[in-house]
Amino acid sequence: MNIGRSPAEQYVEISSKTRLFAAPDGRSWLIDVGASSVIALPVSTIARARSSVAASLLEGAVAAGLTGIKQSPAATSYTLPRYIRWLAGNYVFAGQTPALFRRGAERFEAFGRPDLARFARQKAQEEQGHANLAYRDLQGLGLPAAEIIRVVQPPSAEIFIDRFRSYVESDQPVALFGFSYCLERMAACRDQAFIHKVKAICPPAARAYRFLKVHSGVGADSAHVDEQLSFFESLTITDLAPVVCAAYETADLLGQQPSIDEDSSDEVTERKLQQKGATLSRTDIQSDEKKNDNLKPAD
Repeated sequence: MNIGRSPAEQYVEISSKTRLFAAPDGRSWLIDVGASSVIALPVSTIARARSSVAASLLEGAVAAGLTGIKQSPAATSYTLPRYIRWLAGNYVFAGQTPALFRRGAERFEAFGRPDLARFARQKAQEEQGHANLAYRDLQGLGLPAAEIIRVVQPPSAEIFIDRFRSYVESDQPVALFGFSYCLERMAACRDQAFIHKVKAICPPAARAYRFLKVHSGVGADSAHVDEQLSFFESLTITDLAPVVCAAYETADLLGQQPSIDEDSSDEVTERKLQQKGATLSRTDIQSDEKKNDNLKPAD
């Protein structure tokens, strides 16, 4: 029996000591069994609107994974070097995504799960060619894209690829959908106002926003979030549990990303660009980190 719109609460063990409980109305709680502590997680508009245990679990998992992020109350700057690093990292990551989804489909077929295989192949098709968008955006900034990708890609790009691959090759490859969901869910938070702010830091004549628009709430990612949740609502709790755990782990990895990339500062990036003969013309923009720290890896 699937749990999509079951009236009962469900829980998933996301670690040896931690359980995530969820109710159909969007509420979820993180429970530390050893310490007997309970944390009520934020109720997202998505989970509330869908009224399914599956949506509440997935949305709760992402919220729980993000709780450890230490955010500064001070305003931070989104800069052109940062955007260039983001594009370079996503070129590397997006270049691997379709093949990893197809590999997941092969594993599902071997396990006798054509339903999961079909969905993985659908995801592979959706992501096909996205690396080229990031490449063209770097060119749109007047940069030698191949060289820039080689010298400024952040370390986190390979780490996210390795994490994705580990889910695909695991004993429970269905977890790959939790990884995908978390990244698409985060991407869908980028709205039109955020895209305008990114445009403000780029040269006026640049056409360098193809990848960003596709991986935003303005593009396809909002639809992809709903699409995945509809699929998750058809699964049993046995299938869904690894998906929920992977969503939590991926959100936690996003929280670690700043420390992973701590050596990729604007100064270091600009120095590497200058070594390649690239001179930046930019305007830094101020943004509230808590609200708009949206340059996370895309799906």
